Order: sequence, then C-alpha cells, then structure tokens
Amino acid sequence: MGSYVQDTSPYLAPLPTKDTIRSLRTGKVRPFGGVKGLTSAINKQPRQGKVRLTIGGFAGDERQYIHHRSPDNAVHQYDPRHYDKWKADLPDREHKFKVGAFGENISTEHLSEDNLCVGDKFRLGPDAIIQVSMPRQPCYKLNHRFEHKKMSSLIQSNGRTGWYYRVIQGGDIQVGDQMELIERIHPHWSLSRVQHILYKDTNNMEAIAELSQTAELSKEFLELFRNRLAKGTEDMEDRLLGDVAVPWRSYRMVEKTRLATRVQKFVFQAEDDSIEPEELQFARFPFVRLRFGPDAKFTRAYSVVSGDMRCFELGIAKDDNSRGGSLFLHDNLKIGDAVEVAKGHNASIPIPNGSQGDGSTRHIFIIGGIGITAFIGEIKTLQKKTANLEIHYAARSREEAAYLDHLPAKNTTIYLKNEGRRLDVESIIPSPEDCRDNSKTLVYCCGPLSLLAACRELTTKLGFPRSQTHFEEFGSATTGTGDPFEAEIKATGEVLQVPQKKSLLEVLNEAGFELDSSCLVGNCGTCMVELCKGNVEHHGTALEDEQKETSMLSCVSRGKGRIVIDC
Repeated sequence: MGSYVQDTSPYLAPLPTKDTIRSLRTGKVRPFGGVKGLTSAINKQPRQGKVRLTIGGFAGDERQYIHHRSPDNAVHQYDPRHYDKWKADLPDREHKFKVGAFGENISTEHLSEDNLCVGDKFRLGPDAIIQVSMPRQPCYKLNHRFEHKKMSSLIQSNGRTGWYYRVIQGGDIQVGDQMELIERIHPHWSLSRVQHILYKDTNNMEAIAELSQTAELSKEFLELFRNRLAKGTEDMEDRLLGDVAVPWRSYRMVEKTRLATRVQKFVFQAEDDSIEPEELQFARFPFVRLRFGPDAKFTRAYSVVSGDMRCFELGIAKDDNSRGGSLFLHDNLKIGDAVEVAKGHNASIPIPNGSQGDGSTRHIFIIGGIGITAFIGEIKTLQKKTANLEIHYAARSREEAAYLDHLPAKNTTIYLKNEGRRLDVESIIPSPEDCRDNSKTLVYCCGPLSLLAACRELTTKLGFPRSQTHFEEFGSATTGTGDPFEAEIKATGEVLQVPQKKSLLEVLNEAGFELDSSCLVGNCGTCMVELCKGNVEHHGTALEDEQKETSMLSCVSRGKGRIVIDC
C-alpha cells in the first residue's frame, strides 16, 4: 500500500478498505432552484462507460463558482450512507435525499469523513491517482438545493459535507472501477478532525498553525487557516446564507370559495410571516409556484389576483384534461392544508413599465377563461392612470366567466360560446402602423394555447416588435406535448424517442437523467438543456432569442425530426 506512518495519536484515523465506484456523475451549469439569476452545476447526471479524468476533473463536468475550478476541487465525493441519516433528520424532504443530490462526482461504499485524511492518495481505476485535498465547505446554494433555509448550517454542524480530490495522474474511469488507498501522509488529520477545528474548536491556534503548514491541503484551506492565525476566525454567514432567499415557503389554505362553475378562489397565508421587505410585494404580472399533493408531486404556476407574499388570492380553474394538479386542488385540498409556495419571477417583460401611464398608448387585452387572472392587477393599474384601454374576454358561458366584476364594464367586450359569439383576433388586433389617434398599440394575451398561438401568429405576421406584445402562459394538460421526435444524447450517442403525449423532460427523467425542473411551463429555465444540433419549436418565456440558438426548455419545447442535446 505504499507508505503508512504508524502513530499513537488519539486522533489516528482508521484505514479504509479497498472500495468500488458505484456512481459516476458529471454536470453542466444550469439555472438552479427556481431563482432568477441563480446557477449551478450541482444537478449532475449519471455517466456510463469510460469517462476521462484529467487535472481539471471529469470530462464534461462544469463548475460555476470560479474558486471551484481550482485543481484542488477536481473531484467531489459524498458518502451515500449519509442519505439515510438525512431522511431521518428531515423526513418532510425525504424525496430529495438520493445519490447525486449533493452534486458528487463519485460514490463508493466505505469511504467517509472519518476514515479519510488530508493528503490520502488513491489509485482510481487502472491508471488514475487522486489525492484528498479538503472537506467541502457548505454554501448557501445547498439551502436552495434542499429548500431549507438552514441546510448549509446543518451540514456544517453534523459534518456530512463530502470532500474533494486533486488529480495527480489522469486516466479513464468508469462505474465498477476499484479505488484503493496507496499512501497516507497525515494519519492523525482525518477530515472529521479538520472540520472540528474549522467549525467548533475555532480558537485552537496550535492545531490551526499545524494545518496552515500542511502542504497537502488545498490552497483555499491553507489561506483560510493562515488568515485565521493572523486575523481570527472568519465570518461564515455570507457563505452559509448568501444574499438570495430560499424561494419555497410553507403556506396554509385559509379560504376556498366557488366563483364560477369550474373556478374556485383559493387564499393562502404564510406560516412564517418574517418575509424580507424586498420579497414582500409582487411585481407586474405576478404569479406564484405551488407545490402540493402526495410527496409534493405537483408543481404548478398560477397568477396572483391580489395580496402580497404574506397572504394572497389565486383563481384556479378545474381543467377538463387535468394532469392531476387542478383536480387535486379542487377536490382534495382542504382549509388548513399546507402547500409550498415560491414567488414567481418573469424571465422578461417585453412591454416596458413606462408605457402604462402614456395616454397615447392603446392597451388591448385578449383573454380566454381563467387567463383573466394574469391581468387583473395590470388592468387596475391602467384604470387608475386613465389609460386607453380595451378588454376582450372570452368564456364558455356567463356561469363560467370568473372575475367579471374586476373588469371595467365600459372597456370590456365579452364573448360567450353558448351565445354564439366568437372572439376573432384578426378583427381586434390592428397593425402596428394603424396609429389611430396617434396611438401606439400594445397587445396582451393569456388563455388557452389555441388563443395564444393565434395571437402570436398574427402579431408576428403584422410585424409587432417584441416590446409591444406580452403573453402569459401557465400550461395545460397538453403543455410540452406535440409531434414526436428523437433526442440524441451527445455524451453517449443514445437516442431517446419522445412520443406525442410526453415532454422531453419526462422522457429524460424516465431515462435516468434526473433533470431539475420547477415551473413546468417554460417560465423559469430550470430544465434547460444544451441544444447541439437540430431544429426546435421553442415555447416558454425563460430564454432570450439568442439563447434559443444553443438551448431549449425541456418541459415545453419540441424538437423537429432528430435533435442532439447535452444535459
């Protein structure tokens, strides 16, 4: 086994047995946690076959944070036995604790923070040699990963952090390869003991001085310990908490009232009302994401009718072809039941806010059914500004037309299917050059997919710039479905068949790729995959036009023929 130094120290770490790689994963930097602007490569996918390992890590593995790109952070490992402990500690999040959840590259059966020491060298597979460089320092992104605002602090406290290796010698690695300790340099500096000095015995200057001279530690840790000698213990709050609030909060339903044949009013109140002031109020076109049902299996986005993040109202229609979400809310959710809620953030709002108060601007709202909830707030704002406003609202019947009392009667035209009156977008939307009364026309639309498609097609045909249209889409039973196509996985060459009634996201997850997702209707970008080749019919709002050249939203967009993707 190479050299092993006998030591009588009470801190002597046990020797690990020969081990086997049970999981090998790599990941791309992607939108993360359903939070606008937050990205990470923590969502790593299983890799089959041989994967090249170099000084920079595994081929195809990306790291978002600049300091994580150091050679000292080349490979991350996590002890899979920790997951059962996490399930016991946080049973309400049990479904989140499975191999890969901590963003580890490799998993084995017997290695842990207790039997690994700083500087340990391992032969990995037939050729590679890697060396333990440091325990992982948990950061605030783990709060978002597990949707628990103190998760990073819990990890730091109990020591289930995982650890990093640097690569001494590269090679081709695959699941099933052996991993064997070949040299132990610091047998009394187990990773658990390093963590104890890091986070608990923080004023043990003798130990800190020794660690500050331990060359096999990462540069990051050497600098940390040397700074601690010179300046005292560092502030850990920024690393643990970050400056981005965990989006998911627990709410209780406090009111449920029928408004129309298929529409009910739902009022939700936060269980903990200590909400940051900047997160309290909603922006334009407000919406929230709800997670509910058995094992939190449903995630849906709904427009907010009124309120703020302490207490708000939703109007939800029971979908005839429900994927299960609206059925559960209407038939099973009871007063006092808990749901998880995240504040929605629009990827972009093309119509500038300054257009609201411009009296020379003509605002045309085209609304179908429950789509009315998307624009109630905007319409009320425009009313207060005495804007040039017209509303076209289509419903099956007056009994199914919810929130009519929220619309200004003099500006509203109602189209009822049972009365034979049909909404015709071509008779409503003028060309951008039709400057009636020297006005500019802005078009807003929310409703069934057929209505959205008709409005998009017509405004595109008429040459409306993006800054003069706004579409709100929250999905239906057919969201993400369409003509069948094939998706080839770049890394493996595997070709997946995407049938008519399934989204690419569903097919990828069924194939074991475990893609993160959040809104499921193309608003957040969490499920984005890299488009390497082929043509795509893009849907959703999370991607800018230039991003559509190299990316697609797997929850809503469809390939044409065969596409090649990387995820």
